[in-house]
Amino acid sequence: LWFIFTLSLLILSLLIFFIRNGKVDSNLDIEVDQNSKFDIVKPKFTINNEKNIISVTANEGNIMDNNDILLKNDVLFQSKDFKIYSDDVVYNRKDQTAKSKNDSIFVSEKTTIKSEGFNIIEQGKIIKFNGKSKLVLSQW
Repeated sequence: LWFIFTLSLLILSLLIFFIRNGKVDSNLDIEVDQNSKFDIVKPKFTINNEKNIISVTANEGNIMDNNDILLKNDVLFQSKDFKIYSDDVVYNRKDQTAKSKNDSIFVSEKTTIKSEGFNIIEQGKIIKFNGKSKLVLSQW
């Protein structure tokens, strides 16, 4: 009887928690490794806007707060039009934005931009490159 009461109380507590905090973010795919120094192993996210879907992947991640996740090691932003390679990127799940102060490489057809970081804002509609940046345009 004590076990049933405790189990019922636990289920009720979980229901209240999920109701108070809203629904679970459906564009979040994480795997938690209890033996890792990182909170998330191989995190995957998507940034969606009316023109593009941007896939976001990394090798590791640390949860900073309810919305921000620090993505580390081989961070990749990829859409049908471009790729951005970087490390140590802060991704905001709620706003679907990202920023980095680390060296980054943007690659698209006939264009490469190397910069000292970037900001992805307005759900991926705008990408701003920070610091010294080098633009390479190719005719081929």
